[in-house]
Amino acid sequence: MKNLFQFLVLFLSIYSCTSRLPLHSFEEEIPTAAPDYSNINHWMAHPDKLDQSNSRPENVVNDTFHLDSIDVFFVYPTIYFKGSEWNAEIEDEKLNKRISNLVLKNQANVFSKMANIYSPIYRQMHIHGYKDNINGIKAFDVAYEDVENAFKYYLKNLNKGNRIVLAGHSQGTHLLQKLCNDYIFEDDTLLKRIELAYLIGDLSIRTFSNSKFSMCEEPDDLNCYLSWNSFPAGSSVSAFKNQNIPVSNPITFRDNGHASLYNMHKGILFSSFKFIYRKSKILNSKSLSVISKDGLLLVEIENFPLWKIYKKLLGNNYHFLDYNLFWMNIRENFYHRMQTR
Repeated sequence: MKNLFQFLVLFLSIYSCTSRLPLHSFEEEIPTAAPDYSNINHWMAHPDKLDQSNSRPENVVNDTFHLDSIDVFFVYPTIYFKGSEWNAEIEDEKLNKRISNLVLKNQANVFSKMANIYSPIYRQMHIHGYKDNINGIKAFDVAYEDVENAFKYYLKNLNKGNRIVLAGHSQGTHLLQKLCNDYIFEDDTLLKRIELAYLIGDLSIRTFSNSKFSMCEEPDDLNCYLSWNSFPAGSSVSAFKNQNIPVSNPITFRDNGHASLYNMHKGILFSSFKFIYRKSKILNSKSLSVISKDGLLLVEIENFPLWKIYKKLLGNNYHFLDYNLFWMNIRENFYHRMQTR
């Protein structure tokens, strides 16, 4: 339980409302340097470097999952909360360390040993950009420019004919949606190469649609996308009701609206967020059930010591745990799904 408490406290301290606003308007700032994706150091994760996307909890037993010739292009979420500019600097060592320990080690690593993971450094938009329709849009466009350039570089220089999977969270998912709409969907040949997309943790998914790339409906579907936003059971967003917003069930991976059984849940990933991850663990208990309703993934947790305390810390949104809550289920499904072809 100590590790879980550390996990929650660290997340809450980083994502808290103490984040400060950028000091200037977007136009008043000196533009930050753009990434050079021919430089391996401008990739947070890359198969030719040692990074936290390769980390797995050491007490995950009987995990022999291994797949070849698959690439995951992973775009990380907003970690930039306290900077004074609208876009993060790519050489910010403190920020990059947070990305590595918080995101690569808890989200991107779900694909470890099963795929080559490419995660580009990008000039991510400040969290307050989502509250500022003027500066935020311009800052988001800078972030998107980097992600599109990274993907184009990846296709030309790194892919080598491998199968392609997209994955992101929060701002990363928002950027991937734009990449699909503005670039991938314009090229039918390229679109056919995108075998799967994890568009996780972004409520704007309700505006994302393409007849050629739809929501996955079965556990072994390919050439489709998965999406969910985790909330406590009983939550609702009035604007989402009766809107038929697609929601994937990350335990059953079936689009049938049924609640998952508790014994189908494989475990939750916790971490002390230290480079030495031997304290990380998978909690294998019949503790969690989910159901999709009105555009949200509603999470019911039982048989979990002191959960009421942690729930108070998390509040009414499990956004930060969109991958962690279902880490092993995602991992096992990815293995079996990608074996189907």
